[in-house]
Amino acid sequence: MAAHVAAQSFATQPTDGERLDYTVTYQWGPFYLEVGDVSFTTASMAYSGNQLWSFEGWGASRSHWNWFYSVNSIYASVADAQLNPINFQRRGREGSHRYDRWYFLKNPREASWISSDLELESGAVTNDLDVPLHDVMTAVHHCRHLPWEDYQAGDTVALHLILDGEVHSTRLDFRGTLQHEDPTTQRLVECWEFSPTLIDGTVFKAGDQMRVIVTADARRLPVFVETELVVGRARVYLSKATLLEPQELTTFRKRTALDRDAALLD
Repeated sequence: MAAHVAAQSFATQPTDGERLDYTVTYQWGPFYLEVGDVSFTTASMAYSGNQLWSFEGWGASRSHWNWFYSVNSIYASVADAQLNPINFQRRGREGSHRYDRWYFLKNPREASWISSDLELESGAVTNDLDVPLHDVMTAVHHCRHLPWEDYQAGDTVALHLILDGEVHSTRLDFRGTLQHEDPTTQRLVECWEFSPTLIDGTVFKAGDQMRVIVTADARRLPVFVETELVVGRARVYLSKATLLEPQELTTFRKRTALDRDAALLD
């Protein structure tokens, strides 16, 4: 029987200037086709002497795939030193859905949002559960920087997400240590594997599990993700990991924002 463990203090911290690029593949019959690209960036910030983090995740479908499912959207979060979200933005286009929402978290148990799209009215919610709330981006880093080396295969960690104006209670199942083969170099890398249980939405089916593999080192680089979708299955591969200077990071984020805004006008 799986043991439920508390989400302990983090063993590592995010990396300032980190840019991670991924190739998204989609199962089409017996084949996996390259259909999109995803980039995650991290920037250290300070406000009144307090450590803050800025996280952005940008995803876009490739031009040859837009006829099937067009994507160009950004998830952006500002978090405190403990990776608790302060505010969160979801803006862009995913298929026929268009999002333009700002979330504000007064504390780990209260959140409000302002929505400028037609699919969700502005509102607020209270988290009555015993685990702090996370948005999509802070959840990514929360999962990465947990002390996986202290967990045993079969352990589970509770995770609560706010998305689309609702609080979703889910969990992480730790699968243990494995040797992951890099698909480009064929080099074996020691990694940890865990599985978040997915929440219902326009892309995922509630109750399905995502398989995530991260390097067993200080960076905790997510090198491979495999997941069921509402229609089909996807695999995501880390294609490049770089460290950017502040100006390079700012330039990249401005360019992705322009691409996203153009997609909203289509």
